[in-house]
Amino acid sequence: MRKSIEITRGAQLIMEKRSSSTGLWTLHNIRIRIAILLAAALCIEGLMRSNLNMAMVCMVNRTAVFELESKTGSTFLSRTSSYSLSLIFFVNFFCVNNIIVTQISNLTIEETNNESSQSVPSTCKKLPNRGRKSYNGDLIWTAKEQAWIFAAFYAGGLFVVIPGSYLCDRFGATHVVQGGAIINVIGSLLTPLISRAVGAYALMFVRFLMGCGQGVLVPCMSVLIAQWFPAHEKSTAVAVATAGNQLSIIFAMFFTAELCQVPVLDGWPTAFYLHGLFGVGLCLGWCIFVKDLPTSAKKITDAELAYITGTVEGRGQKRVTPVVPWSKMLSSMTVWSTAMSSMSQSFVTVGTVTYLPLYYRTVLNMDLTSNGVLSAMPFICQLITKVIFAALADKAKRCGYEANCVTKVCNLIASLGGAICFGALMFFDCAHQWEGVVFVCLAMGILSGYIPGYNTSIVCIAPKYTSSVAAFCRLWATIASVASPYLIGMITKKSVLSEWQIVFTVMIAVLITTGIFFQLCGSGVAFIFEKFVSFTMTLDMIKEFGTSVQDWAHDTGMALATSPSTMPLSRSVDDEPSNHKSITSQNSV
Repeated sequence: MRKSIEITRGAQLIMEKRSSSTGLWTLHNIRIRIAILLAAALCIEGLMRSNLNMAMVCMVNRTAVFELESKTGSTFLSRTSSYSLSLIFFVNFFCVNNIIVTQISNLTIEETNNESSQSVPSTCKKLPNRGRKSYNGDLIWTAKEQAWIFAAFYAGGLFVVIPGSYLCDRFGATHVVQGGAIINVIGSLLTPLISRAVGAYALMFVRFLMGCGQGVLVPCMSVLIAQWFPAHEKSTAVAVATAGNQLSIIFAMFFTAELCQVPVLDGWPTAFYLHGLFGVGLCLGWCIFVKDLPTSAKKITDAELAYITGTVEGRGQKRVTPVVPWSKMLSSMTVWSTAMSSMSQSFVTVGTVTYLPLYYRTVLNMDLTSNGVLSAMPFICQLITKVIFAALADKAKRCGYEANCVTKVCNLIASLGGAICFGALMFFDCAHQWEGVVFVCLAMGILSGYIPGYNTSIVCIAPKYTSSVAAFCRLWATIASVASPYLIGMITKKSVLSEWQIVFTVMIAVLITTGIFFQLCGSGVAFIFEKFVSFTMTLDMIKEFGTSVQDWAHDTGMALATSPSTMPLSRSVDDEPSNHKSITSQNSV
């Protein structure tokens, strides 16, 4: 009979001290480069997504378009056209963590502001309007054509959500992201030429392909995080990677719009060429540093490999294409609760981002669209708070708190805290402008709790099938991104405070409902889509982990039936009974 192995708290501290040289923020480690490159990918591809949104005002000759539509009687923004309104909302969908700044949204805001300004209370003091710079390009595209150009990109992203999961499993996350980035680089570099030489419909096709290329990024990102980071670093990895979303917004607000004034290359094409060159750099860095598995990285040290995988063996191991148990996954309340939280965040974030300038202008009687700092402030807050949330969550896991508990608490803070902030916004009008701005920033900041919440759950609950779980969550996020702008637009026809109170009530209901669902059914630990599995460990394997046994059990989905002071581990062998509890898993989804 093999002897059981007792591991005390003191032994755990020794192992954790031994693993300090492999900490995440050690520059020679490979995985911090992976996280930084993921952030760069989200940022640069976000810029390539939004550059057309920012440049469209400079590209199109608005005077010629207005005269053309006046003659034909096809004014796109007519309030009597339900088709036009539906198309506007469709254009704004699927823009998680991204501001769409277009000619259409600008006209809509100005139009609504003119209607609502007459009812502004005399006690409200309007901030000075610094005005907008006007641009007139050389392209004569109707507003309808512009809308379909924008919609083509997001339609491509929607089209590839589920197929992207298969591509990720079949060819590997690294190659799929690389292919998508190459498509976006080529599309961005060719946009000026195609716009002028071919026309709007050719650009629609190019933008559709670019949307397909970017639609695979988020599921593949989740796969790489699941493979490259141990349990107590996953939240931080997600925060660092997704910081690229906020960086792309901030860069777009401060720099992209100003490129219209650059005299080089006629101004607006500069944005497409510059972002395309950024994409070339991303592709080179991605090709050099990013691998699907830690065992595939030639320059990874034995210490880091053991820290991530629990063993130094398996170098050169090839990726295995998993067979996804869709029936079990789709019947799992854990997966559904995670997907609903994803939907909730997208519903609130997209609705807030899309209509934030309209809310500032019509309800708070402010014009923040001319002030880059105030417009970007909610996203700067979100960038800072997501890193803080993730760092605290991973610190709590290292201190011995259960990963499941940490994940649920963070998700609860995001859902409940966000609901409280939106509840407060129901009582602020133009007499309380700055209070409104503060609570908008607080709401966006508190929603960062979703990073160590359901976002971390995506990369933990089924490590072997992360791409499928991520794609399923992304699908529901996309549905929410379609529904949110449409619903808010239908409610805020006059954009007065009473209408926005209805909007905030809907957001509160969505946040609280999905938050409770995640508390009841969500999880921050691994579930295995197979029958009973028995795992064994030897003393040599434990010494190689370089981290605590709780973290190893978390990553493998094992449940430790132990007391707080000691952790008895033993092999569970059919022909060799043991008097000690073994590490086993009977989890099913």
